[in-house]
Order: sequence, then C-alpha cells, then structure tokens
Amino acid sequence: MTRRVVNLLPLLGCMLTLSAAAGCGDPCRDLANQVCICFPDDGTRAVCNQRAKDAESIFSVGPEDKQFCQQKLDSHACDCTKLATVEGRIGCGLTYSP
Repeated sequence: MTRRVVNLLPLLGCMLTLSAAAGCGDPCRDLANQVCICFPDDGTRAVCNQRAKDAESIFSVGPEDKQFCQQKLDSHACDCTKLATVEGRIGCGLTYSP
C-alpha cells in the first residue's frame, strides 16, 4: 500500500464507526453530538460530549424524549447556524422561552 492509503485508513475506520453508530444510535445522543459539533475547538467539543455521556447515566430518557429529539434532528432545528442565535437555541430546546 502506498503511504497515502495507509494514512487514510484510520480516517476511513473512524468514518465507518461513526456511520454505524449514527444509524443505530439514540436520537437524543445523536442530537447531543450534533450540538457539540458546534463548539469552536476540540477541547470544548470533548467537554460537551463528555457531559452528554455523563448525563446519560444520570437522567432516564423516555419515549417522549426520544420523539422530541428525533423531531429536532428531522427538522434540523439544532444546526450550528441556528444555535448561534437566541431564537435558534429556543427552537432547539436549549433555552427556556417564557
């Protein structure tokens, strides 16, 4: 194998693993991952993902919660451009709206 192909193998493995996980994952965990991607650097993204993972062991997620998360995923309510605004964070369910 060429050096370039060898260098791309870990990236390909990562992509396949993430694709497989996303296909059979929990919609709320997928939504948390989508939100964490919006952080500006690797450090804050890692902290966000760790907090989401820790929350999984503390809070139970019921069918209604999963439905809510799936709706947010399907409607793209929590993409990074929307999360940059107060209205977008409210629409994503991250901010309380009185």
